[in-house]
Amino acid sequence: MASKGKVLVIDDDPDFCEFMRIGLESDGFEVLTAATGKLGLELMRREKPQLVFLDVVMAHPTEGVDVTAAIKEDPELWDIPVIMLTSIMDTEYIGHFPTDRPLPVDQFLTKPVPMAEVLRIANETVGAKR
Repeated sequence: MASKGKVLVIDDDPDFCEFMRIGLESDGFEVLTAATGKLGLELMRREKPQLVFLDVVMAHPTEGVDVTAAIKEDPELWDIPVIMLTSIMDTEYIGHFPTDRPLPVDQFLTKPVPMAEVLRIANETVGAKR
């Protein structure tokens, strides 16, 4: 069966990456994962996914925010849709989250995210890019 498209999950939680991989692959997507923003950016440049699911809090409280800035400043990556996932609202890191500027993401989801919602977004977003 041909892949519906390539999706990258950037998150430092291996259990969450596995949850996302299993769910997305079962629906026909090719899934790449990266545990850091740096590795995620390298994978994006090499693999050109059609969609990225990106965590906010990884090695530092706003690593995901920094990654979105790097994506939007890179002419090879800026048009790849980014869905930001986080549970930062329920943590002590909420004060680190930038509220003084808009984030350059296509959608913002709070963890835990139901797989049905992940698949809906992936199918709508990747389907629209084909």
